[in-house]
Amino acid sequence: MKEKVDRFGRILKTRVKGREEEQLLLAGQKSEEEQLVTRLDTLRSQKERALVSFGMQQGTLISPQEMWFQRKSIDVIEKHICDGDSSLCDVRQEIEATEVRLVEKHREVQIMEKYISSMVEEWRTTLQKNEQTEMDDIAGIRHGAHGRQSQ
Repeated sequence: MKEKVDRFGRILKTRVKGREEEQLLLAGQKSEEEQLVTRLDTLRSQKERALVSFGMQQGTLISPQEMWFQRKSIDVIEKHICDGDSSLCDVRQEIEATEVRLVEKHREVQIMEKYISSMVEEWRTTLQKNEQTEMDDIAGIRHGAHGRQSQ
């Protein structure tokens, strides 16, 4: 029985390690998500400033080329925002999938812990029953020996 408990203990350690790896992966993904959100906020601020700057030039004399460059820079920022939104969506989907896997791994660990605990309890109960049986046998032998001596 001890070998069985030890074997399942090793399996439990493997499952716990797998759960910890998923937790690390999730932490990395959440960090990446935060970085993307920060980057997108920065890009949106840049775009807003560029649009305000572009709008303030109304009525001033600017060459069409300068106007085109300013509009082009706004378009580039919009493209970066679009790409960032797409990346953020992908990361959030990865986070969701990792969370599902993490919950499953956590359940597996809990089930394994419960099973090992029940095995240990069963083993302990069996040992106690065996010890009690041995004590009863010893008491029976002593009682039988004392009973014969009295007669």
